Amino acid sequence: MLQSLDPFQQLILGVSSVAVIMIVIVIFLTASPNFENTDRLKKILDFIEKKN
Repeated sequence: MLQSLDPFQQLILGVSSVAVIMIVIVIFLTASPNFENTDRLKKILDFIEKKN
């Protein structure tokens, strides 16, 4: 099946399949009860706010 596609179509198919897998992993991990947001930008902003 993949051999009948153009190389560009194969590339698009591969990239989009990897993107879908990553989105599913992110949804799965954030739905976990042990998920904790460790956003560095949020920590830095909170730290700056506490200083003032």
